[in-house]
Amino acid sequence: MQPILEDGAVGKSECLWEPRAVREELRLSQAGFADLLGVSRRAVQSWDQGWRKPSSALQKSILLALIAWRQGDNFGARMCWEAKDCPQATRERCLAYRGRQGHLCWFMTGNICQGRHLHNWSDKMAFCEECTFFQALLEGKECAASEE
Repeated sequence: MQPILEDGAVGKSECLWEPRAVREELRLSQAGFADLLGVSRRAVQSWDQGWRKPSSALQKSILLALIAWRQGDNFGARMCWEAKDCPQATRERCLAYRGRQGHLCWFMTGNICQGRHLHNWSDKMAFCEECTFFQALLEGKECAASEE
């Protein structure tokens, strides 16, 4: 997975949801961040130092905390299938639609996005990084209807 950089480029530098950057944006201490995620302080320290990376499951939790923080009261207000104008047949096959979790489409693996079945976290994130709906969520903006 190649991260989205602060300037919008794709590469190997610090991405927008690196644990330390998210922790600082949420204004949490290492202990507070550890409590939020249900991990040890040592785990958070090792992420901050760049010694280890969080597992896929923890990456999802970190990203969820960041998006929820940035979206505030708007979190969950807009669904991906509306923004992407998915046909009803596609919606009915999609896990996000069936679970009424369109604001969490990026969080779920195994769902269908724009007709593609995405099965693992790294493939999912690579696809989502190009998605205008996900980008709007990540930036804390309202998710407008698709321009694609």
